[in-house]
Amino acid sequence: MRIISITGTASGVGKTAVVRFLLKNLEDFSALKITTKHEGNCPRHSDCDVCETMKRPYTITTDPLQINQSGKDTALFNSAGARKVVWLQAHSEHLKRGIKEALAHFSKNDSILIEGNSFLHAHDADISILVTTPRETKIKRSTRQIVSKIDLAVINIYADDNPDDIIKTRERLHQIGCYAPVHSINPMQDNYPPNEIFLNHIKEMIGQPVQS
Repeated sequence: MRIISITGTASGVGKTAVVRFLLKNLEDFSALKITTKHEGNCPRHSDCDVCETMKRPYTITTDPLQINQSGKDTALFNSAGARKVVWLQAHSEHLKRGIKEALAHFSKNDSILIEGNSFLHAHDADISILVTTPRETKIKRSTRQIVSKIDLAVINIYADDNPDDIIKTRERLHQIGCYAPVHSINPMQDNYPPNEIFLNHIKEMIGQPVQS
């Protein structure tokens, strides 16, 4: 089993966009989405209601009707070309056991892209990618705790981000001890040369043919 972990410095930095980009451009990858229930106030300040409705220690979803619900990240992964999509929702104290069971839904020969900041707290990956963006300066404490596991960093940029903002974003990564190679990409833009450089770097690491 080959695992590429996609984590982020904060919510809203573009983890899902990076996963979709990789699913579209890498051969034969599946996807695992991890949503962790936290006690108290939602750290994401979102209205997904997962934390409020979860009664079991963890839930693993493979039903296509639920996976393909409009607006869900899992539906986006499926439409991006994932061979298989699994969604793990887990209370933080049961995360390790939930991950183990979720991974059992894949075969030992599968290649999996895993989105979820909590994964690296409970498991190792073959490649760990940290996503950040100039538009979000916050860096979560949980990110600082796993920064030593990061192999590559991605700065998710938009067309109107200026070079100074990108430099400051690199500096924030250095401030938390992340000195991994950094790629500034725009995964939503076609025919963008830095995207191809990043993709070729990943392909070289996993042994897939590199685009010349």
